[in-house]
Amino acid sequence: MTDLPLPPQDFDFASVLPPRMEFAFRIRIFFKERIIFAPTTPQGGRVYVPPAGGDISGPRLQGRVVPYSGADYARGRADIAGELNAHYMLEAADGTPIYINNRGFLYGRDADGNPIRNPGIQSQTDVAAGGATRWAIAADTYFILIPAFDTPVGPHDWLTRHIIVGRGRRIPAPDHTVFDYFVVDPPKNW
Repeated sequence: MTDLPLPPQDFDFASVLPPRMEFAFRIRIFFKERIIFAPTTPQGGRVYVPPAGGDISGPRLQGRVVPYSGADYARGRADIAGELNAHYMLEAADGTPIYINNRGFLYGRDADGNPIRNPGIQSQTDVAAGGATRWAIAADTYFILIPAFDTPVGPHDWLTRHIIVGRGRRIPAPDHTVFDYFVVDPPKNW
């Protein structure tokens, strides 16, 4: 407890507005392999997924994903959620190096938004160009992440001082993921 007076209990929460978000850029990351580490550990199963390449487009950032510059070290948890922890290098169109650490969650949901169990994923290597992978995508997938960036001081350092929220979508043929990134409460004069 505190000696400070408590706020009134009749606060009008309807007046609380969410922060403004603005679309900043999209990253498409292409994959050639997904390696599952088996057997699983007490903390869940691990998957290693390195990027084969990709591109960045949008009003705030353009460039490419540096091939094989890192990986997603996803973990399948007992509560059905996939816990994402990806580290990659990006290169802006002007040549600036940008490090990204994507952390978030991925799981399928039923019509009511409740998690559904994954039908099972196997390791996949050497997926042919344009070939379909063997995993299923739930119609309503929760795929939300909070990235952290590191980049030199300059035209892209705004990435290091704003909260950015990402939303992902997996596409099986060819095997890639699309991430849309939104800046929370961006400057009005962008």
